[in-house]
Formats: sequence, C-alpha cells, structure tokens
Amino acid sequence: MSSETPSSRAEQAVRAAVEVLGEKGAAGLTHRAVDRHAGLPEGSTSNHFRTRGALVLAICQYLTEHDLRALYQASQRFRGDGELTPDAAAKRLVEIIQRWTNTEAVLTAARLELFLIAHRDPAVAEKLAAVRRTFAARSREWLEQMAPGSGEHTLTVMALVEGLTSNQLLHQSGRMPKREVEAAIRLVLESIKG
Repeated sequence: MSSETPSSRAEQAVRAAVEVLGEKGAAGLTHRAVDRHAGLPEGSTSNHFRTRGALVLAICQYLTEHDLRALYQASQRFRGDGELTPDAAAKRLVEIIQRWTNTEAVLTAARLELFLIAHRDPAVAEKLAAVRRTFAARSREWLEQMAPGSGEHTLTVMALVEGLTSNQLLHQSGRMPKREVEAAIRLVLESIKG
C-alpha cells in the first residue's frame, strides 16, 4: 500500500504538469504525459484534475504561488538597497532575468505557454491578470523608490524585462551578454529617472 496521501499525489502531478508544459508545450500537456513524467500510476492525474482545463488552472495556481514568493523575495532585496539607483535596480533585474532563463527556464517556458493559453481562455487570463496587477503594483513601488513620479513608467519597465527574458530564453544562440542586458535596463531606468 502506498504511503502517499491524495494531496501529495495531486501536488506531485501539478509539479510534473508544470514541467511537461514547459518542456513539451501546450500540445504535449495530457493527463497521461503528466502521469508518466511524475512516475504515477496511469489515471492518477485525471483523478485529481478531471479535465485539461482543471489541470491548466492548477498549473496556473502553482506558478502564481511560486511567482508571488519570488516577488516577495525580490521586494525584500530592493528594499535592502537603501537608495535605489538605476545601477542597483538594473543589477537586481538582471539577476532575476538570469534566474528565470537559467535555473527556472522550464518554469518560465511553462509561464509563456500559459500566456498563450490565456489568450483563448478567460479563466486563465483572469488568474494571470491578477498576478500581473500585483507585479505592477510592486514594480511601481520600486520605481517610485528610485525617483518620485517614475512609477508612471511601470508598464514600460515590465515590458522591457519580459522582452529581455523572452529573448534570453527563446534565442539560445542569440543570447545577449549579461553586460548588454544590464546596460539596456540601466539606460531605460536612467531615462525614466530623468
């Protein structure tokens, strides 16, 4: 008899589903693929997540919780910088981009797949929009810490970070060197600070 509880199997299935989505894309996300990836008996994932939509929402919830923890950690580091300069902020943002495109590349790929799914699925779109609003609010705080009034450029900075992250993840042979990524961010932050 297995010592796994139903909730631990569900958690195991969700973690595996995130990896399957990140590695194989939306087309490869099936209950059977998740069971295989997790090493679970066939039918385990569908016992916890009856439909593909339920599985996608569970992935969305998993990534949301992960991203909010990461956002909290990042906000603590930004607050620890004292006076936030464009140089210090650029260094911190480069660290985040490097983590997202190296050690967390599969999670980032899964997140990009979710954005594409959300384009057609209002339930997923709303979940992702709520997380984005939280990120925007926190980013606005950081920009205001750098220079009062600079928070009005929050969406510009977010788009820059998202674009650089996508470039670094999707174009392995055309990755920008770290110094170029940092210089691009610093340039935008300096222009915002005025």
